[in-house]
Amino acid sequence: MPRPFKHKFGVYYLRRRVPADLVKLVGKTEEKVSLGTKDPAEAKARHFAAIYELEERWANLRKGQLPLTGKQVQALAGDIYRAKVAEHADDPGSPETWRPLAAADRRLQDLKSRTSGKPSALRMATGWSEAEAVIRARHGEAVDAFLANKGVVVSDADRRRIVLAAAEATQMAHESIYRNAQGDYSPDNNADRFPPSISAAGPVTLAPVWADYQRQAGLSAATVKRWEPILKKFIAFVGVDDLRRITQADVIRWRDRMLSVEAGLSPLTVRDVYLAAPKALLGYASDQSKIGENPAAKVTVRAKKGKGTVREKDFRDEEAEKILSAALAPQNDLTSAELKAARRWVPWLCAYTGARVNEMTQLRHEDVMQIDKVWVVHITPEAGSTKTNFARAVPIHDHLMEQGFLDFALAKPKGPLFYSPKRARGGSPGNPPHVRMGQKIGEWVRAIGVDDPNVQPNHGWRHRFKTVGRTVGMDSQKLDFIQGHAADTEGVKYGRFPPPALKPEIDKIPRYEVVPAAALDRRKKGSRAKPAAGSTAVGEGKPAG
Repeated sequence: MPRPFKHKFGVYYLRRRVPADLVKLVGKTEEKVSLGTKDPAEAKARHFAAIYELEERWANLRKGQLPLTGKQVQALAGDIYRAKVAEHADDPGSPETWRPLAAADRRLQDLKSRTSGKPSALRMATGWSEAEAVIRARHGEAVDAFLANKGVVVSDADRRRIVLAAAEATQMAHESIYRNAQGDYSPDNNADRFPPSISAAGPVTLAPVWADYQRQAGLSAATVKRWEPILKKFIAFVGVDDLRRITQADVIRWRDRMLSVEAGLSPLTVRDVYLAAPKALLGYASDQSKIGENPAAKVTVRAKKGKGTVREKDFRDEEAEKILSAALAPQNDLTSAELKAARRWVPWLCAYTGARVNEMTQLRHEDVMQIDKVWVVHITPEAGSTKTNFARAVPIHDHLMEQGFLDFALAKPKGPLFYSPKRARGGSPGNPPHVRMGQKIGEWVRAIGVDDPNVQPNHGWRHRFKTVGRTVGMDSQKLDFIQGHAADTEGVKYGRFPPPALKPEIDKIPRYEVVPAAALDRRKKGSRAKPAAGSTAVGEGKPAG
């Protein structure tokens, strides 16, 4: 990321290497521009403007000499006008300073108008009338410096047009400053007379900045899927195609629109998604000096605190037993083999590993292995994703071994255990097959009767495993490692817990003794799974296959 360079005397500078194709035109290999301040915060603010001006100059130099339209000439004159007025806007000084300047400008413009179209020997010889020659003498040098600073290369004819337009713009600027010096700050109608500045470098658009941000920030596919349509909607709402032109007022309008009754969004959703997405992107663009200050940085949402909880987040005993019992139930022949396998094994795997459902639905044949003579499920980002993006090996509970999970996994071909890549339809990086399978497991849990909205149908296992682990006295650091939770101290981040050290902790989890439920007929509204007649509890001496 480009940053201001601090000179040995404390003044900050912009320092940029000149692109190879422009070295001859620029006449040096490096550009150094004083930012005129020793304050680091002010230097950062000025740094962007200096970079923008530099890249604008380089873009113009690359274009070379091109004929200018009348609108482009007036846009350049408008830049001169705006710069002049802005220079004195806060402190215009005495009216007596500007009255004679404005009067002299008017006299010169009147002379130019009176002599326009009349025969002139000087115009025939030089292209400039007597009045225009005076204008050139007064403004030509400043215009040349202005064009050089912008890197604009023009013909003699276009230079003449710019000098004459700049003289008119300067007259209007002097009159505006004169009004300000008299205390008159009414709206400046002259400012609307000129076209907006024309950027040779082009606008800073969403697509390339968004692509760079995704790559450098390492955004997950799920985040990209969630944020991208929001960012496009945001850009369409503010109505600009250049991120540099987005203002804090635009972001506030967006926030207020998302908070409106019509939008139907909660304040938390607006804060954490609809405002977070543009705030993050614009912050990145600012950090990379693609735009100035982040216009969304100070825009917030005052979201009320939650209503609290009405129950614990983990499955209760009866809920856990209902899910595990249903997992052993006979399944409809119309159900795919992968979904049958997921319903059969994923709840049990979550119960005995504390893993996230999607970490289990992404398991592959090659992720079931022996490490140091201990059978484990290897939860790795290579298979799909993990919360921390770090792999971990979790020993397989003896009860899972007795039920036949190892036989099931090793009998499968190489690849995913719970979905078929060939039959996966409609998948995308933001919604891959293993995530969709996890969603189906959640729907199934609700269908069998674990339907309390205050407990999540999949994530309830994560909370339950932690609760059970604490109850049976599992080592807290090992418990966190098994579940992939971040270490709470710097020291714990060093080294690892090998499977032989974790297996005794896993085996502390008590066996779930349940009987297979009857098949669930989801075609009948309100149907519930019931224990099959004469069934034997798993864990009571007769393992289920």
